[in-house]
Amino acid sequence: MRNDIILISTSSSLSERIKEVLKHRNLDFPVFEATMDTAYEIATKSIRLGTKVIVCRGGTASYLRDKVDVPVVDIRHGFIDIHMSMEKALKVSPRVGVIGYSNLCEAASDYKKIMNSNFPIAEVSNDTDIERKLVEFIELGIEVVIGGLQLSEAAKKYNICQIMGEADPAAINQSLNEALHDLKIENERKEKFETINSILNCTSEGIVGIEKNGRIMHINDIAKKMLKYTNQDYIKEIIPTSLLFDTLKTGVPHFNELTNVGDNSVVICSVPIAVEGNTIGVVVTIQEENKIQTLDREIRKKHLSTGHIAKKTFKDIVGNSKKINEVVDRAVKYSKTDSTILILGETGVGKEVFAQSIHNHSVRKNQPFVAINCAALPENILESELFGYVKGAFTGARNEGKAGIFELAHMGTVFLDEIGEISTNVQVKLLRVLQEKEVSRIGDDKIFPIDVRVLAASNKNLIEEIRRGNFREDLYYRLCVLELEIPPLRERKDDISDLLNFFISNNKKRKIEISQDAIALLCNYEWPGNVRQLSNIVERLLVNYDGGAINKDQVAELLKNIDYKKEHFQYVDVNSPSKTEEKLISLIEKIIIINDERQKDGKQSKYVKIENNQPKIDSVVIDEAVNKTKYEHWEIEIIKDALRESMGKREQAAELLGISTTTLWRKMKKLNIRL
Repeated sequence: MRNDIILISTSSSLSERIKEVLKHRNLDFPVFEATMDTAYEIATKSIRLGTKVIVCRGGTASYLRDKVDVPVVDIRHGFIDIHMSMEKALKVSPRVGVIGYSNLCEAASDYKKIMNSNFPIAEVSNDTDIERKLVEFIELGIEVVIGGLQLSEAAKKYNICQIMGEADPAAINQSLNEALHDLKIENERKEKFETINSILNCTSEGIVGIEKNGRIMHINDIAKKMLKYTNQDYIKEIIPTSLLFDTLKTGVPHFNELTNVGDNSVVICSVPIAVEGNTIGVVVTIQEENKIQTLDREIRKKHLSTGHIAKKTFKDIVGNSKKINEVVDRAVKYSKTDSTILILGETGVGKEVFAQSIHNHSVRKNQPFVAINCAALPENILESELFGYVKGAFTGARNEGKAGIFELAHMGTVFLDEIGEISTNVQVKLLRVLQEKEVSRIGDDKIFPIDVRVLAASNKNLIEEIRRGNFREDLYYRLCVLELEIPPLRERKDDISDLLNFFISNNKKRKIEISQDAIALLCNYEWPGNVRQLSNIVERLLVNYDGGAINKDQVAELLKNIDYKKEHFQYVDVNSPSKTEEKLISLIEKIIIINDERQKDGKQSKYVKIENNQPKIDSVVIDEAVNKTKYEHWEIEIIKDALRESMGKREQAAELLGISTTTLWRKMKKLNIRL
């Protein structure tokens, strides 16, 4: 038997009529016969068991509507009901009265007017009034009363005839139709409620709905757990912040407010619920601070799948020479700290391998490793890659914006390769990021705090770059907290044999044999391109291998071809002066000698000052007395040397000479130097 609808009857005759209608309609709902007080007990018990709609009559219906939170449908009295009851009553006595609740009395009044009858009607609001009204009717000489089950008990007590109110089958059918409609609406409402409730419980946020007076009207399971909810009625009992009440009062939302709830730190947002411009409540979302931080880390971890991961470890560093072992030991020690490291070394020595190994040996090993080659990108693109940008920051910017490498590497490591190549403009911005530990995207005014470890690498002498004005001194000292210098391959030739075996065995497609004299020749080579060049040589040997052992002559021929092109990439000791620089030094020395000789002759140069009887050179520019022809000859030779060394490129020649391109062009025109 279905119990989502129950019917409560106030008389046995009504119960029989209801059962007949249910049988006729093939409906199987329980029918209870009860007084008002008993009806409430039946209703509450049935609701606990799943009842969604109650059908009853008269005063019982009015009473239950105020007591239960499910729809209550009234089997209304009508003209036919009163007519049928009146016919039965008049057979007993013409002195008839009606006592009952409003529904019965309204129907009796309609019958009285239509039939032009004259009989007393007494409307009551509770069971106590029924007996009092009955006594009054008896005193008026009433011999028969029409009413419900509540009246029957009093009628028996005073020994007066009582006719139960009849029920028209049409009225019962109408009430059943209404009950079935209410049941459908209730099921749809519950389905929607459960759907919304499931959605609210699936979110990672706590959600609380608050009425205008601060009363909690809904709270999801997440919020209950966060706030340790124990059926409190008002939000102020669990969240003491005044922001929620400000939103209730003013309708102004508040976002990302950090507050404490007990011993838990949470982030709260409050948004008004507005209907036609009037705030009727507030929706509050709650997130635990530590969960937000965890979520942030998880999102950033996803970038690991896009290639931001270090693949190399210290096991990948091949070699057993004393020098390389010392560097590895130092790198292992550095990896245990969180300090910035400047990795120095010539091109091809494996600076990035060391950077990745340091990351994978540190506490940040499970976080992103983001590397960028600072020399590979123009200044504007490099800046956007480093710091990111927002939508519309510049022409060609992505519509969704882009996170910079510092954001991507949050909690991990950033590797800035060839740091010496970045412009001074980018250096200033990079310095600020390193100092403040926060970054702002291009075109944005928001600042993002970051937690990254920075590893930088350079094949240049950064101290010399500082002297030349190409690198900021403050940035250098910010980067060079720890310094790791990777020795070139020519200084650890004991490792060449191990590296050869490694590169040969690492090739799965072809295996080659190489003679001892060929290995000896490779070990004695200077390797200006270091480990990278050695790897390339092995690859060439693999490609050209035709069988048998590769001999010394084959290797020599290969190295000879490389030496022919060597001038384009040969190693240059950044600490040693170039030929052009040597000539400039020579020129300065000659000028100083000339000035010294003139001082001995008593002819003081106007560019020499005497302080404490000691000569001091203020300028290397000679005065008019110096032989200009000789000076111009030196200058022509030096400029030509610079142009030859830069292969005719004026910008590089000017940089070698330490002058601007404009000054170089002017001197070439004056001295009639042509390319």
